[in-house]
Amino acid sequence: MKKQFRTLGYVLSLALGMSMLTGCGKKVDGVDQESMIDKYAAYCDLPEYKGLEYEETKSTVTDADVKTKIDSLLQQYATKTQVKEGTVKEGDNVNIDFVGSIDGVEFDGGNSNGAGYDLTLGSGSMIPGFEDGIMGHKVGETFNIKATFPENYGKEDLNGKEADFKVTINYMTDTQLPEYNDAFIASYTDATTVLEYEDSVRKDLVEQYEKSDKSANESAVMQVLVEKTTYNEYPQKEMQDLIDQSIAQQEKAASQYGYSLGDYVTARYGFQSEDDFREYVQGLAEDYMKEKIAVCAVAKDAGITVTKEEVDDYKKTVMDYYGYDSSTLEENYSSEDLVYYALAQKVVDYLLENGKSVEATATDATVETPAATDSNASSADAE
Repeated sequence: MKKQFRTLGYVLSLALGMSMLTGCGKKVDGVDQESMIDKYAAYCDLPEYKGLEYEETKSTVTDADVKTKIDSLLQQYATKTQVKEGTVKEGDNVNIDFVGSIDGVEFDGGNSNGAGYDLTLGSGSMIPGFEDGIMGHKVGETFNIKATFPENYGKEDLNGKEADFKVTINYMTDTQLPEYNDAFIASYTDATTVLEYEDSVRKDLVEQYEKSDKSANESAVMQVLVEKTTYNEYPQKEMQDLIDQSIAQQEKAASQYGYSLGDYVTARYGFQSEDDFREYVQGLAEDYMKEKIAVCAVAKDAGITVTKEEVDDYKKTVMDYYGYDSSTLEENYSSEDLVYYALAQKVVDYLLENGKSVEATATDATVETPAATDSNASSADAE
């Protein structure tokens, strides 16, 4: 999993509402930031942090990127027709029903219950062997296939097991895209012509890529700082509390879906075992502490602090980004969290302004979405 500077702290802070520090210095939202900075800065020896060399991400919007957006719009307004005859092949969109069993016994989640299940053959969204077994059969046909669950599927009673599936192909879906022209664009977008629409798409993508690049560059320069910093020790109790509460958060989520912690983190995140997950959380906590210590050390040495206005601006950014209201923000963040993150943003901006960028190897741009979004772990067990 790729670590992002701002999202890493966010995920961990949700698990641990850190207590506010008190002291006699100037406070912002009840937090004595000077005491906070001094506390964490004492855990390390800083390198020369001005002129840090980091690999810069600089994305370019391509014609292919614009076309992807156009294709998505056309798909949104496509006409779909059920086709009740024909032989299905790779790439076809089919609607099926299925009943799965192992050794003659149906397993939980392996039955579509006649509701119909939409599947693109060859998409790899089902377990190995399932989609291949459907190809070559005819619409309306009912047949049996075998497919094997991966060893690390995430449920002990299914891991590595071969299952029998009774499958019925209900129909294929034929998709007809609308004609891409000025009339279509005028009807379904705020633009009036194809050229105007494509120009607006390109501008939107440029803005998205700039935000994504900024986030990537923040992560890059922060990673260099952390790697070059010498750490004397960590606040062990605070770090252990962070680990314990992060794990407790996942245990709660697992119980809601009827999973053990090990099965849940395997199905949800792809870990091989509960031990692997615990080791990962330990690493996250150490990374978070390293970042916090280094940020505070730079802030102390460079004389960087934040004002109430800057903290308020950061609060607004978080609320807009995650759709929080003020009460939800208070539930998820302590006052110290918010002061620290506002400070961290100011420090990383300082590092970028005073750093030396090295052009990264050209890659296709990827626009990342907010972290910490929950997905449903209870999808059908043929998937």
